[in-house]
Amino acid sequence: MIVVLSGEGPSDLGQCNNGQSQCQIPEFDFGPMLTIADKAMARSLGYSILEVTPDRYVYLSEHKLAALEHARKNNSRSMSLVGKNREPETGYFYINAWMLGLATLELANGDNGDDKAIAILFRDADGTRAKIKGLWEAKLGSMHAGFKRSTLHERGVPMIPKPKSEAWMLCAAKADPYQHCAKLEALPGNDASPNSAKSRLAYALGGNDSAIEQRQWIEDNNFDIDAVSGQMTSFAQFLEDLRKAIASVS
Repeated sequence: MIVVLSGEGPSDLGQCNNGQSQCQIPEFDFGPMLTIADKAMARSLGYSILEVTPDRYVYLSEHKLAALEHARKNNSRSMSLVGKNREPETGYFYINAWMLGLATLELANGDNGDDKAIAILFRDADGTRAKIKGLWEAKLGSMHAGFKRSTLHERGVPMIPKPKSEAWMLCAAKADPYQHCAKLEALPGNDASPNSAKSRLAYALGGNDSAIEQRQWIEDNNFDIDAVSGQMTSFAQFLEDLRKAIASVS
């Protein structure tokens, strides 16, 4: 099985360290959110991909997905990328999922005929509009729809922290770990806002909040997946979609 990933940067799923838009370990520096995802997948697979077969992770940057979208737009035979009734912000999530789904199927078909592949698309649900009622649900639905259009279907996994990945980590790292974490999903997603998820995590980690330090903290402190998923809707949704994806290729 291969797992095709796309995120926003080093503090979530990771980034390529060679300036390319597609990479694998060791050119792929994986981030804290992949550390968590790998732990979750290990529960179903019985082993850690990072430890046993790290080359099965393939990372595609946002730039790579944008290039695939551009190429498709230039194909006169292709249909409109975004439906006329789709909002621009959720349309971005839809297109990213569609392009990642297509790329995942192509990689799977080219991998010695191994069609066992899943995709994980990370996008924060942050920004000034993060608290608008139903926006997170709309973004989640757009990703599911994009993966469906690519025909990857349930093998495509949205990873959309609410409001952003720092809230998931903060549940475990704050002074009263794994307590009252549901309210963290209502924190400001805008990093410039007072009491933002990012600033609170930095405080909880004593300022040692770089991507590498976050990843190490997760590994050293036995991030409790069940405790977080029991309180944070966005994390529970990710785990459920991930479970379905792995089951579909098992």
